Amino acid sequence: MRQVIILLIAIFLFNVPQSIHAEEATSLHTWKELNHTSDQILQLVKQEEFEEAKQMLDYFSVSFLEVDFQEEGITMSSLRTVTSSFEKAVEAVTAIDMPLDQRIFTVTAFRLAIDALSSEHHPLWLHTEKSVMNAIRAMKETIGEGETQAFQHRFNEFLRHYDMIRPALFIDIEPQQLQRVDSQITFLERIRNESLDEDKVISHLEIMEKEWTNLYQRIKEDSADPSLWWVMFTIGGMITMSLSYVGWKKYRAEKRKVRVKE
Repeated sequence: MRQVIILLIAIFLFNVPQSIHAEEATSLHTWKELNHTSDQILQLVKQEEFEEAKQMLDYFSVSFLEVDFQEEGITMSSLRTVTSSFEKAVEAVTAIDMPLDQRIFTVTAFRLAIDALSSEHHPLWLHTEKSVMNAIRAMKETIGEGETQAFQHRFNEFLRHYDMIRPALFIDIEPQQLQRVDSQITFLERIRNESLDEDKVISHLEIMEKEWTNLYQRIKEDSADPSLWWVMFTIGGMITMSLSYVGWKKYRAEKRKVRVKE
């Protein structure tokens, strides 16, 4: 009986995912290609191969316009965000005197936006958690030590990172949460131009830290592959049934022994 159950589990695992992937193969291939192209563009910019990056952007534009946005469920707001990121990426690779780090930040924003649009599970921008949280903690540390100049520098660095991931956030998170994040940053920008109240700034940074922690955690939970959870629960159920069956057989055997003794 145990061998039969194991065989059923194996058949189930091999057959179900294949049927799911077969239905989505075309769409996944298209998005995988677009994702790969955006990554190539970023790598070319890092290598300062701007002419080749521009050619790849042209190729991306043609490929992207072939996507059926309505069928893929892409909203107009997400489409505008991607279009804006694309235009800024083109500007970054064609500008004459833009610093290299600014080019990389701009094209990275485009790269993260495309990934956010195409990835159902664990988008790339989640990897910015460490740098963003460290930037917030660095701001708390500098303002707590009264180093206002260092605080201004840390805040500017944080804003650069935020500008880089904001297009992806616009695509991935709920408008209400993005509005809260924007409002918190706007408030901090306003009070930093006034006489900096140490306690007020630290209190606000703690609110921001909590907001960003919740944001990353929620997206991680939402990004978990539902098919994986489904398989895990199914396997767990089968294992439970198997163990219950074994326990029941053992109980019957013990009961039979008691009757024989009697």
